[in-house]
Amino acid sequence: MNEQKLAIVLGGTSPHVLLVNKLKERGYYVLLIDYLENPPAKKVADEHLRESTLDQDKVLEIAKERKADLVISTCIDQANSVCCYVAEKLGLPHPYSYKTSLEVTDKGLMKRIFVENGIPTSNYTTTESVDSIDWNLVQYPAVVKPVDCNSSKGVRRVDSDEETRLRVAEAIEMSRTKTAIIEGFNSGAEIQVDCVSTQSGVKVMMTRQKQKIASDGNDMVLQSYGSVFPAPLSDEFKRQAQEIAEKIANAFKLENTPFFYQAIVTETGIKVLEFAPRIGGGLSYHVLKSFGDYDAVECAIDSFLGKTIVVEPKEQTRFHSTNLLYMRPGVFDSVVGLEELHQKGFVTDCFVMKSKGCKIDSDMRSSNRVAAFIVEGESYEELKQKARKTFASVEIRDIQGNDLLNREIYSNL
Repeated sequence: MNEQKLAIVLGGTSPHVLLVNKLKERGYYVLLIDYLENPPAKKVADEHLRESTLDQDKVLEIAKERKADLVISTCIDQANSVCCYVAEKLGLPHPYSYKTSLEVTDKGLMKRIFVENGIPTSNYTTTESVDSIDWNLVQYPAVVKPVDCNSSKGVRRVDSDEETRLRVAEAIEMSRTKTAIIEGFNSGAEIQVDCVSTQSGVKVMMTRQKQKIASDGNDMVLQSYGSVFPAPLSDEFKRQAQEIAEKIANAFKLENTPFFYQAIVTETGIKVLEFAPRIGGGLSYHVLKSFGDYDAVECAIDSFLGKTIVVEPKEQTRFHSTNLLYMRPGVFDSVVGLEELHQKGFVTDCFVMKSKGCKIDSDMRSSNRVAAFIVEGESYEELKQKARKTFASVEIRDIQGNDLLNREIYSNL
């Protein structure tokens, strides 16, 4: 081990399994830091320490003591910030400044920079208490969320002062800095735009449109069960998407790094919700690599190491969709029927994201996704037909053998 370079990976999430493997291929001894006892990436790491990835001083202490050559996280916002903090303290390579990392992990700072740099976004206000809400800046419908949480945690739509007070109190409680943001709600399709800032310009590698979870009108959670690729955008909206990508890279001084932004396509133009100077979690890597010929993890590692990224977008000739499986509260046991559809070729690929015995609660956040599948076709309608049949055929069973697949959320498919 003494002759090997040491890479510290912050966060043992499933997408980091690939990160660990790619670092080992590059000759690194990989030390994983994650407070969980058995995070998914533990099985491939050389070593695992149970510490919080968000405790920057503890991570600094470990990196200094172990003489780390690299501290990296590719798909966790707050962990990326810790990486930049430690790297600046120890003189290690990193993709952007610690200051930038703070600006993109605090949604209030991010929105302010959007406004200052002409990046189209909704009106907003931040508050540290229910009593200090600036009601002059609140217009309904609106969205309330913590300024600094992952996994869409605490994101709620509100339509009245009473709802706003309730959700702001919840968001403040969830926030590490005890701050909530209230922003205007825009109607329209939600898209994600995956980009890379390179020496030859900003490249839009792929677009996707989110598939929204069905709601009875009282469900305040704003969440999706997957995406379709590429997003059905007109030439004008494609032009806007490219222009916005360039403005974001310039505003946050992003050079030689992957990033993505999420936005709403409104009748008057694209409005940006937020962005992150990293690669996406979940199935993002798989889709980008398989259907966009873009290895996002390799690019992320090169970005951290300061190696020049050279990529070009690939023209999409077929349509694809990712579909996420959520279960009702219970203890997960198995997914039944999905692998069979994959073997028959009806499903292009499938993934199980949770281990047997994992407890699932009722929250619709991304960390509660149990499994997922990808279908492809020659039209958006073909994607829908394949997804409907798959959702109807698959079961998610708990340890008592009950089917707990939450089918209601897919009823608008």
